[in-house]
Amino acid sequence: MQVKKINGEQAFTLIELVCVVALIGLLVMIATPAIQDQGQRRNLDIAARTMATEMRKLQQRAITAGCGQIIEFVSNTRYRVIDGKTEERYNVELPEGITRRAINFPQSDNVHYLRFNYNGSPSSGGTVSLQNSAGDVLYVIVAPATGRVRISEDPPEHWEIE
Repeated sequence: MQVKKINGEQAFTLIELVCVVALIGLLVMIATPAIQDQGQRRNLDIAARTMATEMRKLQQRAITAGCGQIIEFVSNTRYRVIDGKTEERYNVELPEGITRRAINFPQSDNVHYLRFNYNGSPSSGGTVSLQNSAGDVLYVIVAPATGRVRISEDPPEHWEIE
């Protein structure tokens, strides 16, 4: 670009300014989908971490209260936490655009559940897979014997969906 002198002052031509604005607009158009994908991925990560944290809190509560604690997976976008001692219940909604894709925890009355016994061990292990609208998937995995809760991008070995 050449800077033209007009009346003794330097200035850009109108065509040069239009080209710069067009280039900036093109860069914004290219970057927007990538930014949106990052937001969806972040929501998926938040949902998986929140679910894993709820599971760990329930496991600790089972040990300290000395009685079972339960999570019921009542829909593809919501789960319910039940305190086994006080019978208090509260629902947790997944972030917008996040759904439960699959689950292999035990089922009773068409509701999948995870129960931690008084010693913190789960009644059975299992996995919940969460998916965002872009198709990304994270797995929240509970080990059967120890109750270790972890998040993974890969399904556990022998992943089967009931």
